[in-house]
Amino acid sequence: MRVLHFIPDIGISNGIMSVILNYYNNMPEDIDFDIIYFKDTERTRKSDIEKLGGRVYKIERPSLRAFFTRDIDKFFKNHKDEYSFLHIHHPAMTVFLAPTAKKYGVKNIAIHCHSTWFSFKKRNIIINRILSIIAKNMTTYMFACGRDAGIFWYSEKDFKNGKVTVINNAVDCEKFRFSQNIRDEYREKLGVSDKFVVGHVGRVKPPQKNHPFIIKIFSEIKKINSNAVLMLAGADEDYELSNIAKSLNVYDDIKFMGQRKDVDKLLQVFDVFLFPSFYEGLPVAAVEAQAAGLPVIMSDCITDEVCITDNAIRLSLDESPKLWAKKAIELSNKFRIDTFDIMKCKGWNIKDSAQNLAHIYKEV
Repeated sequence: MRVLHFIPDIGISNGIMSVILNYYNNMPEDIDFDIIYFKDTERTRKSDIEKLGGRVYKIERPSLRAFFTRDIDKFFKNHKDEYSFLHIHHPAMTVFLAPTAKKYGVKNIAIHCHSTWFSFKKRNIIINRILSIIAKNMTTYMFACGRDAGIFWYSEKDFKNGKVTVINNAVDCEKFRFSQNIRDEYREKLGVSDKFVVGHVGRVKPPQKNHPFIIKIFSEIKKINSNAVLMLAGADEDYELSNIAKSLNVYDDIKFMGQRKDVDKLLQVFDVFLFPSFYEGLPVAAVEAQAAGLPVIMSDCITDEVCITDNAIRLSLDESPKLWAKKAIELSNKFRIDTFDIMKCKGWNIKDSAQNLAHIYKEV
């Protein structure tokens, strides 16, 4: 069986794309994922999808224009009766995709929300909100990455009535499992064997990850521990961030690491994980960090569902960088443990979650 997924872009830095690949990697052999997308990015996951047996198609951006040019119609006509399930990872786009998909034999439509915001652009907020309300009446399933996202995109009533299914942003807990050997090897490789390593994983733009605040927290950590360094995986050096770092005299202690494919190893290197985002759906990076046994400090803008281990806490962004730094030092002083059994028991192991999603696909 082939399940068709829609996602705006398949870029390497797209967290939702990582979630899709995590699930695809752990699907039963008789389920394949095909992907349709519309936005080009410099580095993509296309080869990763194709290695697993999936096919990737670029279409015109779903919109009224695409409707009148019949681009989407052509796609579904060319693939008539190939798919019984369309999994849409942008609820507002459902209005432009679902009617045509059903016309050509797709009987089951799932919308899947991954955020607690309608758009980064103010002019799109009202439009996406209206489109998401219409989309609910066009679908068979309503999926959400977590409670807060489900209530935000659908409604509290839908969530309480069981109409919304939570699909955890689960991770390969074995892959991220804490290993002292990997930690020692990678710390030596990166030249930080004797350092206190503060870490973060996330791209600089859009600015939801709050990198300026991370640097301010780090500057306070440096005052407590002069041996500290900051590693920003996923972040390329940015003019604004560099200026902030220079003004706080910590520029030389920050490593802008860009896009990485060894995040599982980097998490072993870190001593504490900072995640002061302005908003998130349910951040995979914070789940991965806890799977690696890291102490995690995140903003209270993030749902408490992601506080999985006892070594994860939330703080208000109204609190000072100094307090964040103090808490980071306190948490990092705890003995680091293997959290595999905790993560698995609480439903965050991808192998288990993938079987649950496969059951939904197959029951149709």
